[in-house]
Amino acid sequence: MKIFILIFIIFFVSIIVTLKLIRSPEPNRDSERLIERSDSGKYETGNYMYKDDGETNDGQVKEVGIDNRKLMAFAKAFVEVQSYMNRVGSGASYKETKKIVKKHGLSVEDYTRIATLMNENPNFRNKVQKMIDEIIPHIPL
Repeated sequence: MKIFILIFIIFFVSIIVTLKLIRSPEPNRDSERLIERSDSGKYETGNYMYKDDGETNDGQVKEVGIDNRKLMAFAKAFVEVQSYMNRVGSGASYKETKKIVKKHGLSVEDYTRIATLMNENPNFRNKVQKMIDEIIPHIPL
């Protein structure tokens, strides 16, 4: 009887988890954190399918289809998202971060793609980090 109850509980939990995964219109809280602090060098992006190392064999950054205008928009959105996340802490809302990203003219996919490239390519990360560093002094406190 105990085994039957244990199997029933496992089956019930697996059905609930499956239904939540199928019906979930937005990512769960773990994948909502788009990026960590700008000085950490780590950029968490969730499960994005884009894969490109962004480097040529000689270590130079190759063109990845992202113009400087988009990179500057990313840098501004990144700084504002970080400010928001630092302000509200664990109560950060995916909808609010999405709103911030869209305010700067980027889709969430573009934002995530750039953050993924930063994670994968140190040269690209340095280029974007310089843009972020240029923006930070101009932010009103």
